[in-house]
Amino acid sequence: MAEHSVFYKKLADLRHDLKTPIGHILGYSEMLQEELEDNPWQEFQVDLINVHNSGEKLLSLIEDHLSASKSSVSEIDIPSVQFQLRLQLNHITGYCELLQDLAEDESKVELIADLLKIIEASSIFADIVEDKLSIKYLNEESDDNQETGQSEQLKTSLISKDAIDIQLNELGEGGVILVVDDNPVNLDLLSRRLKRQGYNPVTIDSGEKALEYLKTNSVDLILLDLVMPGMDGTEVLTYIRNNPKLRNLPVIILSAHDDMDVIVKCVLLGADDYLFKPYNPILLKARLAATLEKYRLRKNQVPRIEVFISSPGDVIPERKIIRSIINDLNEELSDRVRLIPVFWEDEPLLASDTFQAQIHPAKNSDIYLGIFWSRLGSPLPDSITREDGTLYDSGSEYEYEDAYYGYKKNGKPEILVYRKMSEAFVPLTNRENVLASMDQFEKVDQFIERWFIDPVDGSYSGAYHCFEEMEQFEEMAYKHLKKLVLMQLDEL
Repeated sequence: MAEHSVFYKKLADLRHDLKTPIGHILGYSEMLQEELEDNPWQEFQVDLINVHNSGEKLLSLIEDHLSASKSSVSEIDIPSVQFQLRLQLNHITGYCELLQDLAEDESKVELIADLLKIIEASSIFADIVEDKLSIKYLNEESDDNQETGQSEQLKTSLISKDAIDIQLNELGEGGVILVVDDNPVNLDLLSRRLKRQGYNPVTIDSGEKALEYLKTNSVDLILLDLVMPGMDGTEVLTYIRNNPKLRNLPVIILSAHDDMDVIVKCVLLGADDYLFKPYNPILLKARLAATLEKYRLRKNQVPRIEVFISSPGDVIPERKIIRSIINDLNEELSDRVRLIPVFWEDEPLLASDTFQAQIHPAKNSDIYLGIFWSRLGSPLPDSITREDGTLYDSGSEYEYEDAYYGYKKNGKPEILVYRKMSEAFVPLTNRENVLASMDQFEKVDQFIERWFIDPVDGSYSGAYHCFEEMEQFEEMAYKHLKKLVLMQLDEL
């Protein structure tokens, strides 16, 4: 049983290794065919089709003679398989040499680069046949101790480009695709293919670099190779699904590995799809579109919670932190909710009206978040008054009262208030500025006392949160906002 397991694992690895250069042969021959669609060159295209056909025959030979149904080396006629593979390989290299001569004669040097890549892939394929398609390799102990059970061979049909016209839903079109593969030829092929399909590819050659990239960059989908040195595809997938900010990101495994146990493992780890190399470009396009459409549709259908951010102009860094927190929560909870921030600086404030009149009313939001420090803010125009005709001390005070009375009347928005307690420094060179700053600081104190301190016994009539350091504010605001959002979701 152990011997069978070693053989089975080795045979699966051999199929994987052989299919990789075949993918390059098919991929670059398809690229060359597409480049000639607008300006046909019949003599060149006929031999190019022969190259592609020989590549497909190589695939068929592997499926027929090296499939997972084989249980021992004795079931494989190795000399015969080697002969048939080399025969098709000779066809490919022979046609490529003819094509290279044609391209040189017609001075079409742009075609030669891809022909050389096909020839290089053929050489790699020949080396694998020589080194690994042998009794010794298939029976020797593997360095990988991972257990592998018997599985059935999965086959995908080769789809003719003329047979299917993919009609993409708008939700499945465009976007940034992160391609992770240690093979530079795979990266080149996929990058060019994705650009032609209307996507914006970003290519990275290792799992470690991919995770580092995702720390500071957003993508719409990941195409992930399975077999890579260092951090392999399953480890990258596991990290993504366990990371709160990345766990909802769609991941498609793209691999020449056809071991059913490996495929099942990827699905259980959270892969959205699994495509075999060499991939069919039409199938790749369809799977990408379907996965992105499902992901974006799910994001569009989740409830929306509006967060109104109110503060004077002395806490700009804190406002940036809140914006970052909302972005993080939108990534973390993308399958459950969408937070819509309301910042006055994001509004197209027109010269034809006052600032406050053009800002979305705080009472219409789901969550009000106010931040105060050393200033209460600038006075409002006389056109904006309370019901009793009295004036507000500032726009920030107006927004808080609008949110407060909205909550009293309608049960929303929920109100979070933060006060920065660190010392504010004022230049002493201008007496008027010093006095104005002191007046503003006193107004903040009066605001807090009016709304959060009981005038009779001095107890707290409402809760607000104090902080001094930015890190303290960031940690506190993240926890509070996330918990409040989840509470509102539970109520919904």
